[in-house]
Amino acid sequence: MKDFGLDMKNILLITEPRTGSSSLMKSIASAYDFDWQFEPDKKDKLKIKNNTVVKIIVDVNRGQDYYLNLMDQFSKTILLSRRNIIEQSEAFWALLYINNGIYTEKWNENELPENLKKRKDYKERYQTLVDKKLFLLDLSLKTNKKINYYEDVFKSKSLHEKDIKLDLEYFGPQHKLRVKGHTSLL
Repeated sequence: MKDFGLDMKNILLITEPRTGSSSLMKSIASAYDFDWQFEPDKKDKLKIKNNTVVKIIVDVNRGQDYYLNLMDQFSKTILLSRRNIIEQSEAFWALLYINNGIYTEKWNENELPENLKKRKDYKERYQTLVDKKLFLLDLSLKTNKKINYYEDVFKSKSLHEKDIKLDLEYFGPQHKLRVKGHTSLL
């Protein structure tokens, strides 16, 4: 991996879903006046170019070599996870079943079904997250890169990679997608 300094040309975020990664991607892109690519590997539209921040979600089926090769093509790589897997899995479930896959849509936790954790579709999404977490951990160990965690990044407003600038506007509460409590139509 290249030194960040003046050689920094592009940044790769390898993340799990529902970790604040879109806000982080936009924060970094804004701080450097870079373009950004949102999950381009899902559509085979990944273009590795300068002055770009690329966010991809871990796909365990691609295998470690895919990510290792990709990391070699970027000046800097950031790994991002989330400690609270319950909140993460609720948000991951809500993305599909409340927000119809619209990743920028806010949702109210009161809309979660009471029996959510007993549902098969929830358990499948939870297991998917466990698999992604284990894969990211293996990638971290293999590359000696620390994993950043959503809870730490958005509280401290910084990354393990202290040399990466952030536009803190993207860390504001207006960017949080989970809405707690009752909402009013007024």
